[in-house]
Amino acid sequence: MERIAKALRRPMPIFTVNTRYTENDEPLGTRITTGFPEDHYDVGRGQWLVVFDGTAQELYRKLFPESEFPLPKKGVVMFGVAGYYGNSSIDMWEWIANKLKTRVAK
Repeated sequence: MERIAKALRRPMPIFTVNTRYTENDEPLGTRITTGFPEDHYDVGRGQWLVVFDGTAQELYRKLFPESEFPLPKKGVVMFGVAGYYGNSSIDMWEWIANKLKTRVAK
């Protein structure tokens, strides 16, 4: 039974949340840090990583409930992270690795 339960568990998905407009940075950043205090990483201007057990559309709806929280400009997209590679700070890579290995969805 333990083996079946282990096989059904999966790492919590990580999403990138991105905006191209600087006017969105502060309100979007506040919504992310408030909604996901332990499950976000600020990558840089207009870019965050967020751990969320759901789809990109569900994450968008959590950040932007119906007719609430209008942004100064549109231009926000979310993508699920299927893999990662690049040249960035070591703490970001460690954050990703720790979230993928320690957070498990049920």
